[in-house]
Amino acid sequence: MKHSIFKGISICCILFLSSCAKNYYVPFQSSSNGTGSVKIKPSKSIKGAAVTMDGNMVWDKKRRIKSVTITNVPQGTHNVNVTSASWYYKEAINHKETVSVNNGDNKALLVSVPPYSTGYWIYMSVIVLVCLTPSIIVL
Repeated sequence: MKHSIFKGISICCILFLSSCAKNYYVPFQSSSNGTGSVKIKPSKSIKGAAVTMDGNMVWDKKRRIKSVTITNVPQGTHNVNVTSASWYYKEAINHKETVSVNNGDNKALLVSVPPYSTGYWIYMSVIVLVCLTPSIIVL
């Protein structure tokens, strides 16, 4: 009985601590006349990303993102900057790109994400060990 309780707690702990990345949609402006969209797609999910377009903050949340789609982007040339200084990665992310949007366009910006840092792997190992230790002791 104790073994199954600890096993259940361990599984819940691991699931709780692993966050899921999502696709987010944010409008650049309220008007949708003569606009397009820009989808920012990282090579793997990013934690703690900030996205600016033409110097305006579009996204700045601590959530893990799979992609961010900026809707209602007016026609023209726009400067997009994606940054993340999370300790999760070996290097900070600082991706700058200029994108030209026409009416009805759906542009995609691919962002290269560096590998995870040594600190990240140590942190994850400690969490897994802490979560699994009660079930190992019971055995």
